[in-house]
Amino acid sequence: MKKHIINTFILISLVQPVWGQTARLDSIFTSDGLVLANVKKIAPDVIEYSFPDEEVVTAIYKNTVKKIRFKSGRVQSFSEATSLNEVTSVYDYEKVNLTRVEGEIKGLFKIDEIASKAVGTTVLSNITTVKERAFRKLKIQAAMLGGNLIYMLDQSTVGNQAGGYYQSGKSTETILSGIVYSNKLPNFEDFKMLTKGKKQFSVYQKNYVGRNSTDIEETDTYVKEIKIEDIYEENKFIYLKVKGYENYTLRVISFTNDNITIGWRDKDRIYNMYLAP
Repeated sequence: MKKHIINTFILISLVQPVWGQTARLDSIFTSDGLVLANVKKIAPDVIEYSFPDEEVVTAIYKNTVKKIRFKSGRVQSFSEATSLNEVTSVYDYEKVNLTRVEGEIKGLFKIDEIASKAVGTTVLSNITTVKERAFRKLKIQAAMLGGNLIYMLDQSTVGNQAGGYYQSGKSTETILSGIVYSNKLPNFEDFKMLTKGKKQFSVYQKNYVGRNSTDIEETDTYVKEIKIEDIYEENKFIYLKVKGYENYTLRVISFTNDNITIGWRDKDRIYNMYLAP
């Protein structure tokens, strides 16, 4: 009993300084995790902080910070980060946000550039309906790439044009382009823990969206299983080398305990493949 009390006292003595140090720091909750530091300044675009016993000041963009719990106990939340929705599959495309404000993409992860086009079926097609179809297709592409924000670059809409004796009519069309961003990427270490070195995976679904697609399209999973030959991380993105797909850059879009979504693109289509862990 005496020995147990002594060991408990030693453990408390070792842990207590850590507790004390943590209590003297501010807790910064970011899209990548928790940062314990001393907040120095909250500016319009960034939050400046320094680590314990360091003079170097580090800055992080506000739209990647969910909240700060100060050492005083006060909590300050930031709407810039919470305004972005979590997108885990192509079926979450309606959660993708659009912006034309450059400041809203600072600190986010740039994924890829996308474009979409929608054309009316007749010269009497509704312009608004065609425009909505183009935006829907753009959001579907973003979701398939794992993004939850599109920074709009260009938008062009041409109305219906009636034909004449020497010229045929032309229906309305909308052309859009943008850049896909995300405020959070899949974690490499968590993914390795989930797969545990497993190489063979079952494919249970495959989707794509192409230039002429009007909706999410599903293909027959002609490959029932795939073999992952390598997993690596580059610029915080998780990439896979898969047998039979050597000509494509396959990336982990999202994962849960029940599903792994990987994606890639060629010149005509963006693909998603769903694997059972």
